[in-house]
Amino acid sequence: MSGIKRLGVGIALFLGVFGTLGFAQSEGLSESLPIIKVGTNEIPPFVFLPEAADELPYGYSINLWQEIASEIEVKTEWQRYDSVGQMLDALLAGDIDVAIAGISITAAREAYGIDFSYPFYRAGLQLMISVEDQNFLQRLVGRMLAWSTLRPIGLVILSSSIFGCLIWLVEHRHNDAFSGNPISGMGQGMWFAIVTLGTFGYGDVTPVKLPGRLLACLWMGISFFIVADFIASLTVDQLEDSTITLEGLHGQPIGVVERTTAANFLRSHPVRVREYPNFDAAVAALEAGEVDGVLRDYPTVKFLANLNPDTFELTGERLTREDYGIAVAENRDDDLLERINREILDLQEQGYLESQSQQWFGKDTSEEAE
Repeated sequence: MSGIKRLGVGIALFLGVFGTLGFAQSEGLSESLPIIKVGTNEIPPFVFLPEAADELPYGYSINLWQEIASEIEVKTEWQRYDSVGQMLDALLAGDIDVAIAGISITAAREAYGIDFSYPFYRAGLQLMISVEDQNFLQRLVGRMLAWSTLRPIGLVILSSSIFGCLIWLVEHRHNDAFSGNPISGMGQGMWFAIVTLGTFGYGDVTPVKLPGRLLACLWMGISFFIVADFIASLTVDQLEDSTITLEGLHGQPIGVVERTTAANFLRSHPVRVREYPNFDAAVAALEAGEVDGVLRDYPTVKFLANLNPDTFELTGERLTREDYGIAVAENRDDDLLERINREILDLQEQGYLESQSQQWFGKDTSEEAE
């Protein structure tokens, strides 16, 4: 064996032994790290829980915690929970050290004995409904028969009829355009009122005496308000037809996950609150028609609606503005929360939080809550 080959074999053996020692050392270091029990519950896309219990969770919040755990040098032991309420109870009982998912920072939870980290995401509550199955003709007929459409049309007909009668009364004795026959004369008056209202011009019908012309001027002024109301009513009707609001579901059943901010929010609104143990059960109730909508955190319902655009849609505006944080029990006697806060600020400054939003949402949807 030549000297070069012997040198090569020697270097390879040295690197192999060194690598093995280094790996063993790193394994030993990992084993020596303090263990932090972290509770979480499924709230896509922040936390996904695989069906197999031995598989690790993943998602926005999981990625964030793994970055934090790496920096503060702790080993994570994951604990799964079916709801935020169960997870926070376990936190207060000392069964876990940290809770992370999509936990809203609220005064009630702070008063309950829970401390929160700095916010890592801004969300809020959003209403999700089922996509309507009606075809175009059904939607058109429904819109035309809606009160918000019939009201402005009725106002135009009623006001034109009243003015038509008035203009006939002051013009029929000396104006051939308005017949002496009350029915045909008032019909001419209504025609004059409608063409004036629509600014189409007078045509062959016009008042000739001062009282009639003064009445016509008054009608022209009133017409501006009637036309504006007519257009505004139709525009609002079109918007409301495509946007169902929480107020529009007065008295209707709305699904929420129990012991969440959504459940607390709905109790102050005139709807029937249906609480479910988890988000999947609430969505199943919506699909089955048991509820008219589901109120949940915006990122979660947005993620689901994007995956199922033919089944679900978001409606109305964002109802609240809420911040997500990492929860710890306030009776801890160590600096865990301080270290977590320091890492969140550092990750924010590095642009990590923004990159996570882009990864999971395509853009930083947390800014949409501003």
